[in-house]
Amino acid sequence: MPTLTTDTPEVAYLMERDWRLRHLIEAVGDLSHEVGGSAYEHVAHSVIEQMLSMKVGRAIEGRLRSLCGGEITCEAVLSLSVEEIRSCGIAPRKAATLQELARTMPEPELRALATLPDDEVRRALTAVHGIGRWTADMFLIFYLGRPDVLPVEDGAVRQVFRWLYGAPLMDDNVREVVCSLWRPYSSTAVRYMYRALNMGLVDSAVPCPFRWPQQG
Repeated sequence: MPTLTTDTPEVAYLMERDWRLRHLIEAVGDLSHEVGGSAYEHVAHSVIEQMLSMKVGRAIEGRLRSLCGGEITCEAVLSLSVEEIRSCGIAPRKAATLQELARTMPEPELRALATLPDDEVRRALTAVHGIGRWTADMFLIFYLGRPDVLPVEDGAVRQVFRWLYGAPLMDDNVREVVCSLWRPYSSTAVRYMYRALNMGLVDSAVPCPFRWPQQG
């Protein structure tokens, strides 16, 4: 299982260039990550979890996995009716998206996206009705392991960013000043932001302790 540490080159690069992010990385500690499941299952996970809490999304995904016989595959999803998929707690639009993805981009085609540049991967995935840029960016970061992806539409990333920097990620000037420091390893910064939120380090009601001017 790959593990990011303060000695990992991309992490060391980010810590040197952005002192606020450095404090967040130190608070998170070592970060292990691995790619699990098929390409289709990964995209399905993002489709299901979009706009839901992680807890709710995982519960729904678990029900679908059971209905699919233990593994969410294109073949298993296509063997189900939309009504059966919806019975897991999946919204009608998402159920239709899962089936359309399975029909139009079976597993070999999804895996073949690894040979394409980031923007072409986004174009291919967002051509499927119901899949937007956020889902494509999650695939790029967490399945394909692309190093420089910044999902500015992501609510969790926006929340952590505002807490850490006291400014909105969606502001073009703010993004240019701060996020330019992360290139070409924006994806690593995003991984730490997600982990910080999942660990409970981020609380919008409590001032961020990492905003103070750098000492020494």
